[in-house]
Amino acid sequence: ITYNNIGQLFQSQGKFEQAFEYYKNSLEIKEKVLGKDHPDTAASYNNIANLFESQGKFEQAFEYYMKDLNITEKVLGKDHPNTATTYNNIACLFESQGKFEQAFE
Repeated sequence: ITYNNIGQLFQSQGKFEQAFEYYKNSLEIKEKVLGKDHPDTAASYNNIANLFESQGKFEQAFEYYMKDLNITEKVLGKDHPNTATTYNNIACLFESQGKFEQAFE
């Protein structure tokens, strides 16, 4: 959790490279300790996606949101609130790019 929190702090300060390093460390630890298909691992992918989105790196953001979605759907199911949140994040990503039809899907 600490790596993630420090990543959030750097992100809020606009220090995106440092934020990415801390988010990446958090992800690596979660994959190693909890496994690649754990909800907390999915949350780390979501955090990195959000970081990329905040920088306008939409393709990378989408890639990481999809990693989050794949894990969340697999582990928690399509009707879980976390899955709905990920779908919402993807829709917001499309909306921020003016891709309104894709956001609606």
